[in-house]
Amino acid sequence: MLWPGIKKLGKELNLKRTDSEVVGMLRNCFVKIYDGKNMKVFELYVPELDDIDKDEIKRRLDNKKIKNYEWLPSGIKVIFNEYIKPYSIIKIKDLLNDFVTYFSNKYPAQKPQCQHCGQQNEADVYCMDNVSLYLCNECYKKYEKDINYENSEKNIVPNNYLLGFIGSLLFSIPGIFLTIIFFVFLNTLSAISAVVYILLGIKGYKVFKGKITPVGATLIIISGLIMVTVGIIISYSVLILRELNMLDIETLSIILKMPEVQKELTTNIIISYFVSGIYFVYQLNIMIKGWKTNKKIQKPKEIK
Repeated sequence: MLWPGIKKLGKELNLKRTDSEVVGMLRNCFVKIYDGKNMKVFELYVPELDDIDKDEIKRRLDNKKIKNYEWLPSGIKVIFNEYIKPYSIIKIKDLLNDFVTYFSNKYPAQKPQCQHCGQQNEADVYCMDNVSLYLCNECYKKYEKDINYENSEKNIVPNNYLLGFIGSLLFSIPGIFLTIIFFVFLNTLSAISAVVYILLGIKGYKVFKGKITPVGATLIIISGLIMVTVGIIISYSVLILRELNMLDIETLSIILKMPEVQKELTTNIIISYFVSGIYFVYQLNIMIKGWKTNKKIQKPKEIK
């Protein structure tokens, strides 16, 4: 989301926008401005950045009592903390203009490096998956070619639902060990480990070339629910065998069939389903959105 203050600042500076940033060129510097949690941030990418430049920038930041910043490979990231009230847009604008004036005066004939190849070739600002990049013409063409190829490959991938489902189950197996660690050794409810089955299942589904569609996403969720149940039953079994201090499968089977044990198993499974279910819905939405949307690289939008 692009917050009103950032949007207003971008419009004043004649920048453009993505869904969450304002971006563009200020003289010969590339700038990104965005909101974070309790903060506003700008990243400034400059033509050159030597030790003299760093000392000068640090001096100007110290003068304004700004302590929260990071050096980037070819620029600086300045963080403006906001705890009680929003940080002044005017102050951010003044500091940004101060830096841009310094670098444009010192390096008038240069522009920032391409963020892909590192060369100072003719470049422009592009947006890919809501991430803004400063790319030269050659790198832009390469990105565009790779994206077009990836989109075409995605559309011709066979369904492979069965293989993807098998991969999802197989890759989820290590999650059982996490469930055992939580439940048996840490005496903690294992529900949180249920999320791991989803992450591992997604990875396995993709490795086994399962096609990401609503059907594929549903199969990943089903495999996750299966492994949640298996993980809890195995964890209970390990706990019981540990308390028995012997490998007695017959006694284990009797104990697992006891009503109070069945009730406790069912309760843990239901709680794990609830915890993982929230994440299931989140991941399902992401996967289906990714399936519907082809990647693209384009110029940022105008700020209206």
